[in-house]
Amino acid sequence: MGNTFRYSYNAQIEILSKKVIVWKVLTDLQNYPKWNPFTPKIETDWQIGHKVLLTVQMKNGENPIIQKEYIRKLDPPSEISWGMNWGIFLKAERIQRLTKTPNNMTIYFTEDVIHGILAPVVDFLYGKSVQRGFEQVALSLKKYVENS
Repeated sequence: MGNTFRYSYNAQIEILSKKVIVWKVLTDLQNYPKWNPFTPKIETDWQIGHKVLLTVQMKNGENPIIQKEYIRKLDPPSEISWGMNWGIFLKAERIQRLTKTPNNMTIYFTEDVIHGILAPVVDFLYGKSVQRGFEQVALSLKKYVENS
């Protein structure tokens, strides 16, 4: 990641469900508004290198932010990642990873790592909201899957 500023936001939760079930929820974009308060809308065709349009609700009561990133990895039913690259100014990589536990539950882990010259500005403006949003996503995903 080089010698630039680096920030990481992440959340993890154990879900009482099989990994394939959680994966279906993560990739069912039509139903995101039902469970995802932080990113209630995502548009993509799930092709590596293709764009992902994310509607992100940073703060309640404020207009959402539209973020354009690109699919980097798609490894069903284990991992999705997307990111953006503005050279030395800002790079970001968001992963969502599912891991099966020995007792047939699923660990959901999500992380966004940003780095570059503008990373401190992004962290100052949005860092707390992103961290809180990821924690909400993890908890909301757990509740949605376990109550479906």
